[in-house]
Amino acid sequence: MILRPYFTAFGLQWKIGLRYRIAVVAGLVAQMWFGAVTLMAYASVYHAAPDVQAPLSLRQAMTYTWIQQSLFTLLPLGCLPAIGDAARTGAIVYDLLRPVDMWNWWLSASLARLLGNAVPRAVLLACVAGPLAMLMGLGAWSLAPPAGLAAAILALMSITLGAFLSATIVMWWNILTARTLSPLGSYAVGTPLAVLLSGMLLPLPLYPDWIRPFLLAQPFAGITDIPIRIYLGTPIPGGVVTGLGLQIFWLSALTLLGRLWMRQTVNRLEVQGA
Repeated sequence: MILRPYFTAFGLQWKIGLRYRIAVVAGLVAQMWFGAVTLMAYASVYHAAPDVQAPLSLRQAMTYTWIQQSLFTLLPLGCLPAIGDAARTGAIVYDLLRPVDMWNWWLSASLARLLGNAVPRAVLLACVAGPLAMLMGLGAWSLAPPAGLAAAILALMSITLGAFLSATIVMWWNILTARTLSPLGSYAVGTPLAVLLSGMLLPLPLYPDWIRPFLLAQPFAGITDIPIRIYLGTPIPGGVVTGLGLQIFWLSALTLLGRLWMRQTVNRLEVQGA
């Protein structure tokens, strides 16, 4: 079966991600803490200026924050750790010798790592910030339901596209790591870009009007910002079709250009063992 090796790579990396249950719980606590601090900041700002017409209501901003926190580990913060270690030790040569498509092999592992870290946290945080918060009388601070059934279905489709887009960006960091033989550059570049341009630091709809079109058009918006906008039912310039189209465009463009860059990198790769 042609796809069997890639499902195997996905399954192995998925199991590795689920192995560290304490890390999942610790990450959940950290995301809840940062989320709560952010919510308090938004509440202070919105209550201090009740007459200002913001692109997001306070409840929408809070829900945006909860979803962003739940999907934090879906962001492409750097390369796949296994590839960073392989580049440093020279073990990357084993991947070069495998009778598989190297792009699909690394992509499967990268996608599995992202989902293996994100899915458990997202499910747990949704339960805590949603039903549990409502039962505790914190309904105004809780995770709001989707704008409707259609919004929920489209948001799920968008999140799926966002996961593949994030894994594709991780592939760029993987290639950078293979080229420089060090994972440090990928994290130095990937972390600030992902945090700033995905809406994790501040929801993209809350930026000034003149920069919003650029922020929506860049690839990192397709990872979490566009799915969250669809979930909330907030307007996207050009509609939901435009949002999904941007995700598909960047997924296709980054895959095509990334494959070309990988081919060039592999042809010039010099392996050094440590």
